[in-house]
Amino acid sequence: MIEKITTDRLIIRTHGPEISNELLKFYLDNQELFDKFDPVLTDNFYTEEFQRKSLIYEDNEIRNGVAMHLYVYLKEDPETIIGNIDFFRIRPNPFYSTILSYRFHKDYHNKGYATESIRAAINNMFENYNIHRIEARIAPDNTPSLKLVERLNFRYEGREFESVYIHNTFKDHLRYSFVRSQLDNK
Repeated sequence: MIEKITTDRLIIRTHGPEISNELLKFYLDNQELFDKFDPVLTDNFYTEEFQRKSLIYEDNEIRNGVAMHLYVYLKEDPETIIGNIDFFRIRPNPFYSTILSYRFHKDYHNKGYATESIRAAINNMFENYNIHRIEARIAPDNTPSLKLVERLNFRYEGREFESVYIHNTFKDHLRYSFVRSQLDNK
């Protein structure tokens, strides 16, 4: 199943294992940035084989309706991944909810691409996947991500104490949410 969303500047789409080399390059280029906020990764994470298997797994999650994994490209350069957007734990009735996660290439920060692509992806989830509530959990020291969800009008709900295991310790995260009715109130 291929999902494709376009904005004025971007292409946002799902993929299969055919982009494993490009995905590996994306992660290698941003390893230092991403490692600050990611759990400790397996030794083989930074291999093409791992990324290929991961993309197959993602495709199965999409087909089973439990997640949506999207990759972001500039229209002017549709071969280079500049970001990824994930919606995890898609839960149907009675919750109609999901958890948002994202990463953007360090060379494409502060250009509005994350805001533009995530806004389009959120609208897609509301319109096509019967989602009512989207949550985001963010490390308190991840200032760029906190500013991003605030720009997207997510609401702060509180601190989750010792909620995510990162670098051999449980760390607090801040929970934000965006609900479908917020679109109607604009």
